[in-house]
Amino acid sequence: MTKVLHIIENFNGQAIEKWLYQMVRYLSDDGSKFNWTFYSILGQAGKYDDAILELGAKIIYSPHPIRQWLAFLRALRKSMVVCRYDILHSHHDIMSAFYFLASSGLPFKKRIIHVHNTSLSLPTPSPIKTALLHEPMRQVCLHYADNIVGISRDALDAFLDGKKAKPGRDRIIHCGIDTSQFRRTLMDPAEFRRSFELPENSKILLFVGRMNEYKNPCFVVDVLEVLSRTNLDATAIFAGSGPLEAEVHRLAEQKSLNHRVRVLGWRNDIPLLMQYSDVLVWPVQEQPKEGLGLGVVEAQAAGLPVLMSRSVAEEAIVVPELVEVLPLTAGPQVWADAVISILNRTHLSKQESLARIESSSFSILQSASNIMALYDGLK
Repeated sequence: MTKVLHIIENFNGQAIEKWLYQMVRYLSDDGSKFNWTFYSILGQAGKYDDAILELGAKIIYSPHPIRQWLAFLRALRKSMVVCRYDILHSHHDIMSAFYFLASSGLPFKKRIIHVHNTSLSLPTPSPIKTALLHEPMRQVCLHYADNIVGISRDALDAFLDGKKAKPGRDRIIHCGIDTSQFRRTLMDPAEFRRSFELPENSKILLFVGRMNEYKNPCFVVDVLEVLSRTNLDATAIFAGSGPLEAEVHRLAEQKSLNHRVRVLGWRNDIPLLMQYSDVLVWPVQEQPKEGLGLGVVEAQAAGLPVLMSRSVAEEAIVVPELVEVLPLTAGPQVWADAVISILNRTHLSKQESLARIESSSFSILQSASNIMALYDGLK
């Protein structure tokens, strides 16, 4: 049985770890002969831990924070030596250089770096350290990696830094989504709105993602303020946790929009929320771009129209009839006008939208098949 060591943050609801969980679940059902171990660099339990353990996978929690880099690397290398893995699959961009150095001299059959972002940032507030370490660490990754995998063309290009992709080494593998979640029997839309104490005819603007400056949730409140001056009965629902939760509440109160705003915190029922909402508003900051924008793909699987900034990889637009792109510089008024225009259109059926996602590289079946091809020859 092929033993694979994935290095992640933890299973706490992040898009990448959620995809890994869904992939392991799919491959476990499929009978694939892989032994999965996940090394959590945060050393903390996550929301999906019990579910991933029930699938037969293992989780190792780092006993040391990464800032204690020497102790961290010694503990990581000890795990590698004891368990004798076949594949090292790192999900931390140029930070993978540390993990590859820890694996130096060990008989891994393949070392893989999976690039999930375009920023390639380091976990340090010091611009001097970033400037000094960035390129040497990228070169370490290039030296050790048997494969460099981008979750989008933008992510791969950012890592290669202007160099051409090498056939056989470099490739793109899109993260997949479990589309079965979008086939569940739904409650009555009016009942859904009543559960949030909303009017039955209220139009729901949905925000999904971390509540931080980069994801830009406060912009949705600005758009809602413009819409509140029209005849449209609109509400904004925020599904995500982060440091700006309180700020969204404060802005809503300041603009007298409390009755139109619901901040739900972290949720594990995003597909359900998407199926009852009217527009996904995705105002992510445009520099640096998102590595992919998996929430946009999920919205299309739900048949939910999307209004997004120029922050998302082009590949994520699978159903272009559902997606409208606007620059953030257009401002809340133009975005509000676009919301009204989207609500007045006739869209594809949910069944057609879901079918297109299921036949794309974003289906969990295709994504898992691509990962198996990446591991090919090691079974």
